[in-house]
Amino acid sequence: MGILIKFFLFFVFIYLILKGLVAFVLGGKRSGKSNPYRQYRSRPEQPKQPESQEDRIIEYQKKTFESTEAEDAEFIEINEK
Repeated sequence: MGILIKFFLFFVFIYLILKGLVAFVLGGKRSGKSNPYRQYRSRPEQPKQPESQEDRIIEYQKKTFESTEAEDAEFIEINEK
């Protein structure tokens, strides 16, 4: 049992050494370009607050209009003579 633990720790040790060497060769931690998602998440956008009651009503109407399902309309053809 002890040999399995030593075997596992040996490979973990080698992995950490190789990872450290690769990081050293590539210049340590890469700044800026490594993860653009992290940069985006660091400054979350605050939702815009409407200034007046009318603005809040308009925003609510826009949201309800966008969430409603489209319905087919029946058209009646009008023939003018």
